[in-house]
Amino acid sequence: MKSALALLTLALIVPASAEDWLAPYCVVWDSPSTNHHGSMPLGNGEVAANAWVTAAGELHLYLARTDAWDDYGRLVKVGKVRLRITPNPFAPGTAFRQTLNLRDATLRVEAGEGATRSQLRVWVDAHHPVVHVTLESQTPREVAVLAELWRTQAMEVATTEISDVLMNRKDAAGRQERMLIEPDVVLENHPDGMGWYHHNRKSVGPALMAEIQGLKDFPQPDPLLHRTFGALVVSPTAQRLNDGQLRAPPAEKHRFSLFVTARHPATPAEWLADTEAAIRRFAAAPFAARRAAHEAWWNEFWERSWIRASQSAGATTAATPLAPTNRHPLRVGWDSGGGNRYRGELGRVSVLRAALDDGAIAALAATGPQQPLPAGMPALFTATQAVLQAVAGSDAWNWPASFTVEAWVRPEKLPGGGARVLDKLTAGQRDGFLLDTYPGNSLRFIVGEHELTRAQAVPAGQWTHIAGVADAVAGGCRLYVNGRLVASDAGAILKDEAAYVSQMYHLQRFITACAGRGHYPIKFNGSLFTVPPGPTEQDPDYRRWGPGYWWQNTRLPYLSLCTSGDFDLLQPLFRMYAQELLPLCKYRTQRYCGHAGAFYPECLMFWGAIFSETYGWTPFEQRRDKLQESGWHKYEWLCGLEVGWMLMDYYEHTLDRKFLENTVLPLVREVLTFFDRHYPTNAAGQLVMAPSQAAETWWRCTNAVTELSGCIALTERMLALPAGLAPAADRRFWQQFRAKLPPIPTREIRGRKALAPAEFFADKRNVENPELYPVFPFRLFAFNRPNADWAVAALEHREDKGHFGWRQDDIFMAYLGLTEDARKGLVARARRWDRNERFPAFWGPNYDWTPDQDHGGVLMKTLQAMLLQSDGPRIYLFPAWPKAWNVDFKLHAPQQTILTGTYREGRLTSLQVMPARRKAEVTIMTP
Repeated sequence: MKSALALLTLALIVPASAEDWLAPYCVVWDSPSTNHHGSMPLGNGEVAANAWVTAAGELHLYLARTDAWDDYGRLVKVGKVRLRITPNPFAPGTAFRQTLNLRDATLRVEAGEGATRSQLRVWVDAHHPVVHVTLESQTPREVAVLAELWRTQAMEVATTEISDVLMNRKDAAGRQERMLIEPDVVLENHPDGMGWYHHNRKSVGPALMAEIQGLKDFPQPDPLLHRTFGALVVSPTAQRLNDGQLRAPPAEKHRFSLFVTARHPATPAEWLADTEAAIRRFAAAPFAARRAAHEAWWNEFWERSWIRASQSAGATTAATPLAPTNRHPLRVGWDSGGGNRYRGELGRVSVLRAALDDGAIAALAATGPQQPLPAGMPALFTATQAVLQAVAGSDAWNWPASFTVEAWVRPEKLPGGGARVLDKLTAGQRDGFLLDTYPGNSLRFIVGEHELTRAQAVPAGQWTHIAGVADAVAGGCRLYVNGRLVASDAGAILKDEAAYVSQMYHLQRFITACAGRGHYPIKFNGSLFTVPPGPTEQDPDYRRWGPGYWWQNTRLPYLSLCTSGDFDLLQPLFRMYAQELLPLCKYRTQRYCGHAGAFYPECLMFWGAIFSETYGWTPFEQRRDKLQESGWHKYEWLCGLEVGWMLMDYYEHTLDRKFLENTVLPLVREVLTFFDRHYPTNAAGQLVMAPSQAAETWWRCTNAVTELSGCIALTERMLALPAGLAPAADRRFWQQFRAKLPPIPTREIRGRKALAPAEFFADKRNVENPELYPVFPFRLFAFNRPNADWAVAALEHREDKGHFGWRQDDIFMAYLGLTEDARKGLVARARRWDRNERFPAFWGPNYDWTPDQDHGGVLMKTLQAMLLQSDGPRIYLFPAWPKAWNVDFKLHAPQQTILTGTYREGRLTSLQVMPARRKAEVTIMTP
């Protein structure tokens, strides 16, 4: 079944052309978008835009930069521009085709036919901070350009997020202290166009946090004060109507350039002078030459690497059950913990062992709330005037691959939380399915990794028929209200699951490139492509979790970049963590701990302060314990070890000796020194890492496996460097430190030896699986390593499971060579984008925010690890690759190695290894 809704939301696969292998992965839509949730991403690594067109004949552009930090350190939008085209080329009934062309990073809209045909192009210049819009039309059209700003006056931030600088700071009345944002300033009477800027006249947070956290004597310029960012819109044909509007008279061709710039520190006059200079530099070369340079950059980017997979001839994807099996009973009206109880009346509630079609659902909605099911319905369970209950014997049901749930509900007015109607999963997990009224009187249907929602679908005090269908044959789910389809992802998974995964891989790589070349690392919680939640554009600057960097989240978009050859995109991450923050981390370690070395807190602002909410508001001088107050990350010191590990990845791939000497060795030296000095040894001379914690999950640990495995793996990797690449003193220290490290902790689970979160662990607070960090990222246990069965046992008995957000189950499976598990997890991840967003690689919100960069980062790393892994000089091909997936690939490996190959119908038909001498180090593991 294909619904109109499904056709609107699908990313259509375009037939491949002989000229461009990227053609199948471009996103094509056949209708304009309704609102900002129908945007496509564009960017050049520093400047980005959410772009969408509407049936009203308008192009909307949210503009963003990687360094647009406001006076409270929030990464905000630069602003918005709307272009109104007259006569309307996108009117209903007009031929329409919108394409995000990956090859040249351009959004193209082709509309109309013959004399009414027009083409709109939008792109962010790869080499300049400018967004270009061009319109060509057979019919002369007028274009009005309007600046749409929302920071028009001093305004209070509506919602304080956990990493906001004033989080939990109370005013004199005991209330949350207000955050008052300064307004943007519109340029007056600019002779060349229209524009605006935001100037941080004040800086709130850095000095206050430094004082509270005992860092006020560390010399550091204010990172926010006098930061200035904004945009200037120019056009060779447009006339200035007023300070906020341009008008281009009717013509067959139009061109607009939106220069989006920032400078810190700068006065408004200095910012404007810089922006005008950028415009002059751009205009010095022909527009066609600028476009050619842009296309050349993106062409080089795409030819660095690729993974183009497809199912082999004759291979079929089985109708995999969408709901994982579990031993929970089916519950009517509450969850597995006894909470989220339904309040109101229930009529008929049923579970059917088949995926009903639209007509059958409409027929059920035409019955009354207390009427029984029509005769012949394949019911597993049905009850009229249902009561809250656990259905007897349902824990032992043989659950069908496809099923339907339906209910008549008359709820009370519900608060923000949810109330269960039907539930067969572990609360907080996705190991089954549920149908509930979350949030408030909305509707939600979760089946494994699938999730469909409909806002305000079940009004209080009136009867509503609701139904959810899990269709294993179509590969997705459908949600109905009063017999009408309101949400669907059925059919969104192509029958060729390998081709679909490949498309999502390349779309995520594109999104990473669009935001990965600025001064600051990618924000995991939305990158530069957040849009306002809900149907209105009330707060374009909103970002759940706020402006801070959590390392465990920040790293995930970056862990695939060496293998894809995107070494330039790693630079902002390395610049901030390994270069700019290292001196502060050394200072903080001496100040807090009284010894040398550097620990990196998990939660940092971009200038290095710990989150206020995490550190607490008690001044440093008044504390006996100088570390942060929050237990969530108090002893989570994994960041420095993982940064060192990633730096070594970069060095081993590039063999950049200056990078090793100037960046890798200084950081690794300080991070390992911290652990050596901070923890004592026992009678056997072994380090006793207590107190420690295993990620955010186990808060009371001795020898947490996360930091311990990082110390072991990083030290062994440093010792493996060829002689002469590191000072003798460093090598002696690494040898001495390695000799002090205790073995990786294990435990026995049902008679099997398994990796453990720590030697001792207690007080579980989160849902990570830290016992598997010795598998990834640190590769002490893998398919080719001793005792891999210990890691497999830990994986099989992990408490928390899932293939979404920052969960790394997929990667663990690939590293352990568990091909089928990795395939299922990867396909489940690829199909899970935010159904509120039209673009198919806007993941989320998951644990973070849409578009969730952790979700896409894990997807990229998993697909790579299924195809290629390296261990020291050894390279392994196809360690977890499905036999039924054909693939063409080009990937990077250590020692400046590039592998290009083709796998067809179960065998490797070609392989080129450059340099050729490295081929002897390649092990081919035929699937």
